[in-house]
Amino acid sequence: MEEYKIIRGKNLDNLKKMPDNSVDSVVTDPPYGYKFMGKKWDYDVPSVELWREVLRVLKPGGHMLAACGTRTQHRMVCNIEDAGFEI
Repeated sequence: MEEYKIIRGKNLDNLKKMPDNSVDSVVTDPPYGYKFMGKKWDYDVPSVELWREVLRVLKPGGHMLAACGTRTQHRMVCNIEDAGFEI
């Protein structure tokens, strides 16, 4: 049986510690950039830098499913595409 573990902490910090091509797929519901209830974590959509790290750890042919908010989906998609993903 395969072992699984939960990694807690800041996404970018944890991704940088992971080896290249080590993840089969990514399913994420990241911040939408709505400034929800004035929370700092929801001030903007994830950066191009974060999506580059996601792409780096994905195995060749791996897929990502990222939820987006309707008002800011264009920002999310641009950052994902600028990181090197094929949309």
